[in-house]
Amino acid sequence: MFCILNVYGQFVPETRVGHTTVYVDSQKRIYYIGGFNYNKSAPTEPDPISDFFFLNVNGSDMNFLTFTNLSSEVNLPLTVWHQSELGGVNQDSIFILGGVHWSDAETNYVYSFDINTNQLSIPAVQGKSPPMRKGISSVINEGKIYLFGGQTGNGRDAVYFNNFDIFDTINLNWQVGSLVNSPGTRVLYTATLVNGIIYYIGGRIQYNVYSPLSEIYQYDIAKNIWSLKQATAVDLDSMPGSRVGHSAVLLNGKIIIYGGFYTSADTPYNIPAKETIAMLDVNTLVWSLPTFDVRKHNEIPNLAYHTATLVGTVMIISFGNFTDIPTNIDQTNKVVYTFFIGDQLITSDYLSVFDKQYSTNKTNPQLPTTSSNNINPQQPPSSSKVIIVGVAIGSVSAALAIFAGLSMIYKRSKRSQVPSGSVHNDPNSSNGVQFNNDKYPTPQLASQQLQHQRIQDPEFP
Repeated sequence: MFCILNVYGQFVPETRVGHTTVYVDSQKRIYYIGGFNYNKSAPTEPDPISDFFFLNVNGSDMNFLTFTNLSSEVNLPLTVWHQSELGGVNQDSIFILGGVHWSDAETNYVYSFDINTNQLSIPAVQGKSPPMRKGISSVINEGKIYLFGGQTGNGRDAVYFNNFDIFDTINLNWQVGSLVNSPGTRVLYTATLVNGIIYYIGGRIQYNVYSPLSEIYQYDIAKNIWSLKQATAVDLDSMPGSRVGHSAVLLNGKIIIYGGFYTSADTPYNIPAKETIAMLDVNTLVWSLPTFDVRKHNEIPNLAYHTATLVGTVMIISFGNFTDIPTNIDQTNKVVYTFFIGDQLITSDYLSVFDKQYSTNKTNPQLPTTSSNNINPQQPPSSSKVIIVGVAIGSVSAALAIFAGLSMIYKRSKRSQVPSGSVHNDPNSSNGVQFNNDKYPTPQLASQQLQHQRIQDPEFP
């Protein structure tokens, strides 16, 4: 496992990639499942287990915004790059599908976690299980989980899939969806369910071949039909760049994508995707871009392989790796960020439980040079765009008010526990745009950690 306890005895999870999150509204919990930490050595125990914990987002609970560790109860074999969705007859089971397992002997494709009893089981499933693969974004609709594409292997030797598999969490069987007019191969994209239609955005088609964000594939679940739509933008410069490893949530008729990176044969390193945040209107298929506030403590980190979870109007961005830090510096994001999405403003902050980790989360990067000045151009301000405002770290996060209206006393009391010497605001930290100088992600301890290349790969997670 990769979890730690802080000095106050409260469980605080460590950084990770390859994990999944599932929000359970009835419990007001966000469950975190699996993943691994690039800075850790490979497990030495013969049958390592996955991290399994949840974040309490119930504003009326005394444990609001604290984590609870369930790993010792659940005993899920170490699993990364899997998919997780809430389903079952009573919507009380989290199904964990596919991905990559540490143990070669671990061949179970489906696990079921009962949110009421914290019991993990292996359900009896009918039908032929599809090949295990990584790089898939899943959605669930009326008890059925939809999984498209994915890959096995690594780098130039990777095998890309265009399988379209459907897992029925109620009847516990595998089905196959139509591939007519489907995207072909695709990995590291996002899939978002909108009124019975799945929107597929971004991703990689083959090695160093990316899908433009002007192309939106849609799958109509009821009709079992694929279609390709063309997206536009408010102006030519407003089209967000191609990307992989990003996230997406749906709010008020807009798909909000966050983060990701891009690389090509012309760049010896991965770079942050053009425009960290972009919004697609699901009705007009028009992209709009936010305007970033230039204040010093604007918390909009360039991340990939994180997770995004929507709770009300708060988007919670968890862990992942920075895409604007060279590989000779620790790239891991050690905290959880919150983005309060208002009608006119988006404010951001981080959860105060990570005060200690935040002080080491930023490092002055070394900026490599590039032959092109247009790889990641900055978006000029526009009064017609949504404004993103970064909240100063010492101020009260607007996100807390959304979580059932807690007062500012909660966050201030938490931060008052930070020991002397902890740094909230580093005046020497850099707020400029940075680029990686090597293919991402390349872990610092790659030779020691997760030695199976099917789990850890410098080209794919």
